[in-house]
Amino acid sequence: MKRLRSALVRLVKQSYALTAFYYLWTDCLADLRFRWGDIASHSGTLHESLEPPESLDYIQGLFSDYARYSGGALLCGKAAEVGPGDNCGVGLLLLEGGCQSVDLVDRFYAHRDPERQAEIYRRLAEHHPGVARILEGACLQDEGTFPGIHRHYGEAASAESFFHEGQDYDLILSRAVLEHVRDPLLALRRMTEALRPGGLLLHKVDLRDHGMFSDHHGELKWLETPGRVHRRMSRASGRPNRILLHRYRSALASLPLETDLLITRLAGVGDIDPHVPYEAIPSDLRHRALAVVASRKEHFASEFEDAPPADLSVTGFFLVGRKPPFGA
Repeated sequence: MKRLRSALVRLVKQSYALTAFYYLWTDCLADLRFRWGDIASHSGTLHESLEPPESLDYIQGLFSDYARYSGGALLCGKAAEVGPGDNCGVGLLLLEGGCQSVDLVDRFYAHRDPERQAEIYRRLAEHHPGVARILEGACLQDEGTFPGIHRHYGEAASAESFFHEGQDYDLILSRAVLEHVRDPLLALRRMTEALRPGGLLLHKVDLRDHGMFSDHHGELKWLETPGRVHRRMSRASGRPNRILLHRYRSALASLPLETDLLITRLAGVGDIDPHVPYEAIPSDLRHRALAVVASRKEHFASEFEDAPPADLSVTGFFLVGRKPPFGA
């Protein structure tokens, strides 16, 4: 039955219109499930598809990425990871490095295999003595026994809601999560309010459609869907919200943050590694991405008419935001 369903979905996705109807329908179903209290999701179940050594490499890679682009100024006080999915390995590395507590904040509960997760934590402890000390005496199949780690789920744990009350965080971070948040700009404002002076935001944001239309119709096809329709396809299910770089720039300008926006991907180009400001990207790559935008822009939804082509060409960025210390 699962194989038949996958085949039907692949067939539907060959048609742009049928794909849109499919997403509208499944988003309505997701909304009903969520209203009935079912917050389980297969989104965020990355480690189901990885072998334990790959999971270890992935977790360590995430942590290294955060450390690299924060300048190493990560590890102190109270931290929160938004959308950690099915594994709390990054949280454990934050504790090993010096954080006192880590809140793991997720609107959905990602399915997981406790035995598989336990094996990942065993390997993490083997490579990190500090993690081994933290997990000493804990049940590796039960994250609730991990000292310093606190899981939060449901609507109250959405990024827009959880940080509503000032909670004095030193660090709030996420990877490939803000594009799934219903209102990422509100979430950013509330995260900023929840930071202590000198606190840090680190968010890697993927501005692609995550396969909604790009598998069959090109990577910018999703920008042609009218805004009202797209919101109805994505609001409940957690599909990408289509808030692009120009909207983030505008929102960040009104926040009390010192920010760096580092580009991680360009349309028609792919990854930019190391991540750098837009102006530091080689001009031939920028021109290639701008040409991709120019070839499709006349078909884009009206909400993108006044967006700068350079911002539309950015399909991923890394936000480093620091709240100025007292007296600055």
